[in-house]
Amino acid sequence: MSAMRGRVPEDTAPMNGVDQAEATLLQSLVATQDASPATIFILGAPRTGSTLLYQALCSRFSLPYIANLTNDHFARTPAVGLAIQKAVPVRIRYASQYGKTDGPFQPSEGSAVMTRWFGGGHPSALVSARILEGMEPHFLATLTAAEALFGAPLVIKNAWNCFRVRYLAKALPSARFIWIRRDAADAAKSDLAARYRTKGSAREWNSATPGNIEELRRIPPAAQVVENQHEFNIAVAGGLNHHAEGRWREVWYEDFCGDPDTVLADLGAFLERPTVQGASAVEIGRAGDVDLPAEDGEAIDRYLAEHAERFSADRHPGRMRAEGKWNS
Repeated sequence: MSAMRGRVPEDTAPMNGVDQAEATLLQSLVATQDASPATIFILGAPRTGSTLLYQALCSRFSLPYIANLTNDHFARTPAVGLAIQKAVPVRIRYASQYGKTDGPFQPSEGSAVMTRWFGGGHPSALVSARILEGMEPHFLATLTAAEALFGAPLVIKNAWNCFRVRYLAKALPSARFIWIRRDAADAAKSDLAARYRTKGSAREWNSATPGNIEELRRIPPAAQVVENQHEFNIAVAGGLNHHAEGRWREVWYEDFCGDPDTVLADLGAFLERPTVQGASAVEIGRAGDVDLPAEDGEAIDRYLAEHAERFSADRHPGRMRAEGKWNS
C-alpha cells in the first residue's frame, strides 16, 4: 500500500458529527485496500453523450457513482454519502436534462464534490487542472474507500476532468479512462442550443472552459462552439496519449447509439467487468435532435466546411464517409 494512498487525510478545521463519521469510515475502509484505486473516468466535451454512457456503464456493470444526494449534501464528506448510497438499491433511469438527472440516488456529475477537490473558476483548463493544495490525501482516500465499500471502482463523469487527465493519470496509476466523442457538427449545434435554453444567450459558456476562452469570446457563437469542441478534443487526446497509454478507450456517440450492446461489451472487456444479470436495456433518446435556429445550424456547418482540414479529427469517420469527405 502506497503511503499516499493509504494515508487518511487530516483536517485542522473543527470536526462535526458527519466529519467524524467520515474520518472513521475512511480509516476502516482504506486499511482494507492493498492497491491503488482503479477509478473509471468518463471524459467528454459538452453535449457528446457522456451522461447516457455514464448511466449505461454503471447500470450494465453495477458500478458505483456519485449520486445527487452525495453531491448535494455530502460534498465535504462524500464517503458518508457513498455509504448511504450503498444501503439503497437503485435502478438507474435513462433520463437527463443537459447532464443533470432527477432523483437523490441517480448518477450525478459530482460538480460540488469535484470542486471541493479541484476548485473552480475560468479558464478551467488553466486554473482547475490540478488538485487543490492539501486535498490530495482526501481525494485518494475517498476513491480508495469507495472501491472497498462497493467492491468495484467508482465511476466519475465530469467535463472538467477533460483538462485534468495529466494529473489524474499520474496520481492514479490504476485508473482507466473512457473518452466519448461526437461528430463536431452535432455536438456544436447541441451545445449552442443548450446555451439558449440554459443560459438565455448564445454567448454564455456551458461547463468547463478552454485556456483560450478570452480569444474565443471575440468570435461569433457558431464558431465558438465548434472551437470549444476542438479544444476539448485536443486536451483529452493529448492527456491520454502522453500520460495514460494503454489505459483508455475511445467511444463515438454515434456508434454507441447505433449498437449500445456491442460498445458496452467492448468496454466491459476493457474494464474486466461482467454484465449484471437483469440489467436494463439502454434507452436511446432522440440522438441529434436540437432546438436551434436554422441560421445558427447553417453557420456551424459553414464554419466547419471553411476549416475542414483543421477539424477533420473532430468529425465522425462514418459521417464523413457518408458525406463523401473521407477516403479511408
